[in-house]
This record gives sequence, structure tokens and C-alpha cells, in this order.
Amino acid sequence: MSMIIDAHNHLGDRPGARQTGAELVAKLDVAGVDKAVVFPFVEGNFTNDFVKNAFDEFPDRLIPFCAVNPWEANAAEIVRHCITDWGFKGLKLHPTINGYHLADPELVDPLFRVADELGFPIIVHGASDLFNSPPEFALMAARFPRVPLLMAHMGFFWAVEQAIDFASQFDNLYLETSRAPIFEIQTAVKRLGPEKVIWGTDSPFVDYEFEFQKMERSTPDLGGYGSIVGGNIARLLKL
Repeated sequence: MSMIIDAHNHLGDRPGARQTGAELVAKLDVAGVDKAVVFPFVEGNFTNDFVKNAFDEFPDRLIPFCAVNPWEANAAEIVRHCITDWGFKGLKLHPTINGYHLADPELVDPLFRVADELGFPIIVHGASDLFNSPPEFALMAARFPRVPLLMAHMGFFWAVEQAIDFASQFDNLYLETSRAPIFEIQTAVKRLGPEKVIWGTDSPFVDYEFEFQKMERSTPDLGGYGSIVGGNIARLLKL
């Protein structure tokens, strides 16, 4: 089986939540996970420095994604800097917290153009919220068909069916499983195939071992399971 990779983790220190690189790596070791995608908390005034420092400390275990608020005038330049100068592998966006529609062309298209140019994936908060509902993902997937787009939380919980429908229509739209119940994950795998579903935990907001262990029930197919818990994200990241 390919490497086991968790596609959704936060690092940093903010009111109500904290996680260091060392703390996350310890969780990976206990659960038997090889690598983890990491990005900063996006509340308030945040930077990517904490993630860079953690990546420098654990380059073989952590896969850094930058995060930006598109309202910042230099957001696209920050993304380009993180990817080209720091070796980051992708971008995280959270429209609900930062207050914009995912499909806003003036705010968000410049970020997707950088991803299209440099060839990296984008993961976006995708619970059933107005700013990042599944139709917003569909608009961006259609507008930027070469950019792999991960819908974190796969539309849970009011919009899972809609999320699955849109993921079936766009080759570049993937569903990420963090915080989603196993029944919804099983449904997505059955309807889309395991190659369109990507495991993530959303640590530190979860019981880490449980979020991994529940994926054993995602599909009875061992090869499909391997794709979900690591193979798919490894392919998108060209690992």
C-alpha cells in the first residue's frame, strides 16, 4: 500500500486551539500515519511562519500548505512566495471565516491562476456554509479545470448529496473526509469511486486515532482504501 497521508491539519496557537509540529508528528506515530498536510489556523491576523518552522523541523513528515486571506492585497504574492521560495505544496482557503464567496472572481481567481501556473492543489473549507457551498466549488472547478480542488468536509452535513453530484461532474474536484460521518464517506466512495475521495482529520479538533480508524470502513477494497488514505493526495502532490 502507498504512504498513509492525512490531508488536513492545522498548526499554530490561537485562542481555543493549539498544535505544534512535534505534537502532530507524535499523533502520526501513534496512529501509524506517514505524513500530514499542514496549514495555519486562519482566524484573525495569521501568517505562514509557524508552518514553515514546523516543516523545517520535520521535512520528512509534514507537507506544508500556505493559507491566505484573499482580502489582503498581496495574497497572490504570498502564495507564490510560499510555493517557489519556501517549497510549500499547496494552498488552504476558508471563505466562511474570512468572509468571501469562493467563486468571487476578483478576490479568488488570482490565487487559482497562480495554482494553475505553478501546478499545485487547493483545499477549501467545504462544509454546508453559504460562502463555500458545493455550487461555489463547481464554478471554480469549471473555471480552472487544471487545478485540483479539494472540498474539505465534503459538504457535511446538509450538502453532501450536492457535493457528490458536483464531484461526479468535474474531474478536478475531490471530496475530503474530515469531520464527515462514515456513512456519508461510504456513500461518496460507492458513487464516485475511491479515486475521488481523500482522507483528512482536521486536527487538532478531533480524536486523531478515531478519525483514522474510521476510514477502515470506507470501502472493503484494499486498493481503494489505500487510494483514499494516501494514494490520491500523493498523486496530486506528485510525491
